[in-house]
Amino acid sequence: MSEMQQARTFETIYQIAPEAAVKRLQGFRERVPAQNIEIGKNIYPVWNIGEGERAAIFLPSGMGHGEVWFPYLTAIAPEIRVVAVSLAVNKTIEGYCRDLHALFERLGLKRVVLIAQAIGGLIAQSYARLYPTQVEGMALCMCGAPAKGLPEAIRQKWVERKKLAPRLFFAPFKVMRQRMAYQTFHGMCPPELEDMLSFWRAFIAETYEYAVYKRQYIALNCRAVPAIYAKLPYAPGDLAGWAGKTLLLEAESDQYYPEEEKALLRALYPDARRATLGKGGQLALLAEEREGCRILLGFLREIAEPIG
Repeated sequence: MSEMQQARTFETIYQIAPEAAVKRLQGFRERVPAQNIEIGKNIYPVWNIGEGERAAIFLPSGMGHGEVWFPYLTAIAPEIRVVAVSLAVNKTIEGYCRDLHALFERLGLKRVVLIAQAIGGLIAQSYARLYPTQVEGMALCMCGAPAKGLPEAIRQKWVERKKLAPRLFFAPFKVMRQRMAYQTFHGMCPPELEDMLSFWRAFIAETYEYAVYKRQYIALNCRAVPAIYAKLPYAPGDLAGWAGKTLLLEAESDQYYPEEEKALLRALYPDARRATLGKGGQLALLAEEREGCRILLGFLREIAEPIG
């Protein structure tokens, strides 16, 4: 029996979660099954609700799994087409941008608002620089700033992630995915929120057991991210001619991005609207889903051209 065949069942994984939350996920999966789109040698799972040439695009964090946005897709879909994307294999952030551009063309999208968290936010920022006329806005959620002026200690923290690649590559897949799921949840979840977020603990576990594969995780976290922090390509004013709007959605107690890097991100987008969620850090979008939806919907409604 292979390691993948030994993965736990849906029922076993979600036995810790509230029944209503599990049914909500199951209902979403019945209504909006993932669509696998081939771009070059990669397969990109996509969750697409709606039609039209404009869409809000949801990009995930380091797990790379777009379905994590499903509550936001459901809430926002009545106002604008929504598309969540899982990330495949690329060695550079620019490579992800090129694939996404081809993906958007395949979906018939000419204008997008990028809503992205953490590593997804790095892709969104690079995409806006490569294809500025296509991007109407960016909502950067708990995101970093690979920009000149970043303190060397912070830069090195990200660059040194490349050293994890050999260890992760040779680790047994089953052991690696269980460890990453545990560290993702317990490393980011404040103890007082663990019971409240039991559904998301199960969702993260299922994601690593069924949706994250080794080459994809290593490429995103141990190659693409270190490469962009080694270059520090962004600079204040490099989007000066861009007509889009930016929202910086921050969270207290962010486990990844210290105040120095958040301040640098603000300097990149001095005209951005800013909002703050509570103390959930990188899990704040999950812990405060209702408030997160309210903020993102408000931002979408501010985009110059009326939605709908």
